Amino acid sequence: MNESGIDEAAFIRLVERLAGAGVDSIGVLGSTGNYAYLTRAERARIVQLAVRHAGTVPVIAGIGALRTRAVQELAEDAQQAGAAGVLLAPVSYQKLSDDEVFGLYRDVTRTLSVPLCVYDNPGTTHFTFSDELHGRIAGLPQVASIKIPGVPDDAEAARALQLSGRLQPMWALFRQYGSLRVTATAAELLGLAEAPSLPLPLNTLAGHDRQRLAEWLAEPALA
Repeated sequence: MNESGIDEAAFIRLVERLAGAGVDSIGVLGSTGNYAYLTRAERARIVQLAVRHAGTVPVIAGIGALRTRAVQELAEDAQQAGAAGVLLAPVSYQKLSDDEVFGLYRDVTRTLSVPLCVYDNPGTTHFTFSDELHGRIAGLPQVASIKIPGVPDDAEAARALQLSGRLQPMWALFRQYGSLRVTATAAELLGLAEAPSLPLPLNTLAGHDRQRLAEWLAEPALA
């Protein structure tokens, strides 16, 4: 999406592409899904489109927002649209305390009828969960999982490192520019979204870094 609104045709292509690849689930309105920049109506529309075009693939919708009341409204919209689950990060402008974050999840799960995934993403939210807080939240109704950076066990470590190593050029750009800008740039380069694909004041990559990403995406190993 950009200043002209949501590119519904491009979004539908992305959802159908994922569903056709046989993924286990499709997540929308996450950190690379522009959720923080969309209105409530736009977010509801995104979930509706995702559910409609995902076929039998379950859709998980992000519901993060600054106020608890807004999160509850987004949760209701997602459920009404047919989302199979919701993803919630503790979004804030003022720094949140552990008790405030626990209260957010407690209040949202009270009226939730689908599973909730806790989104632990300190790089974006600037909030760091403690193990103790994870445990408190995990005891709430409807809390089904916690999304954190992958921690493979010994049997999977070698393969995970090998696969992750192939993606190091992208990880480096993620660290420099953030995942949203890099992912949007990749979508433009691959013809999956028209430029500009981000709402102002955000911009996708330009110059050398855009060219570097284009060259990496064109490598045969990624085909």
